[in-house]
Amino acid sequence: MTGQLRRRSTIWLLATAIAAAACGGAASGGTPQGTAIGAEPAESVVADTSRVVTLSGDLTEILWELGLGDSVVAVDVTTVHPPEALELPVVGVGRFLNAEAVLAQSPTLVIGDTQTSPLDAIDQIRSAGIPVLITDVATTFDELADKITTLARDLGAEDAGVALNERISSQLAQVLAGLDKFATPPRLAFVYSRGPDVMLLFGEGMTTQPLIEATGGIDVGAASGVVGTVPVTAEALVSAAPDILITTSEGLAALGGIDGLLALPGFAETPAGRDGRILTYPEGDVLTFGPRIVSTLEQLSLDLRTALEEQ
Repeated sequence: MTGQLRRRSTIWLLATAIAAAACGGAASGGTPQGTAIGAEPAESVVADTSRVVTLSGDLTEILWELGLGDSVVAVDVTTVHPPEALELPVVGVGRFLNAEAVLAQSPTLVIGDTQTSPLDAIDQIRSAGIPVLITDVATTFDELADKITTLARDLGAEDAGVALNERISSQLAQVLAGLDKFATPPRLAFVYSRGPDVMLLFGEGMTTQPLIEATGGIDVGAASGVVGTVPVTAEALVSAAPDILITTSEGLAALGGIDGLLALPGFAETPAGRDGRILTYPEGDVLTFGPRIVSTLEQLSLDLRTALEEQ
């Protein structure tokens, strides 16, 4: 349990990196898009997957689903699943990469994404003769399927990749088919918080957008023209008029609960605030666009409809 809490307690450090790379591109100073393996930024064959370090929680989860979990020897702080991974050494935060911490694990392969930075740390790992595989950041269901296909191909697990994509696709279709249509689409706002000084409205290109839109709702951040994240202002929040507020359970706790959230300027003046329609989820569920994302969508859909029925 201690390891899990240690991981989650530092996820807030990723907020600015996530915002900078909101549309799947590199964060400022981050890695160029595309696969880069080996000492040079060019494609080559992964020769040894016996000791893998993953630098993002979704990558850890995908490798486990591909049957390669036994090869993972260390993870970054954003890994919160599966339980077995929580017992592994933590090498820090992939968005603020510490090359020495990674190299200390004697990896044969390091896997990051286009938000992994700084480049100097990546180059240091490559200079030590360790291949580094860089994947794109998935923020849609189609991009997740592409990411799984690419990883499975590069790691020699093509059949497992096909099976995983088929399973996720089937689960997604089943969830979407079971959703009742809204007569009027509800307006949903996802607000990321780590206390009153860290309040961000998520918008286009964030992992929360496809979740909100798949439920049949309107992402008010994206609809307002927000790309990535912006600081929450009372005026903008009241103007957006969300029917439902979504945040993380860790963030709500940092604010002192629902009362603490509603005490912030603007929140109590929204339809969601007036009616107390606030949904919370663990950061590792809503900010990790990996194999568990359909389960998150299903839970969000159920909670959303329950909240609206109770108004």
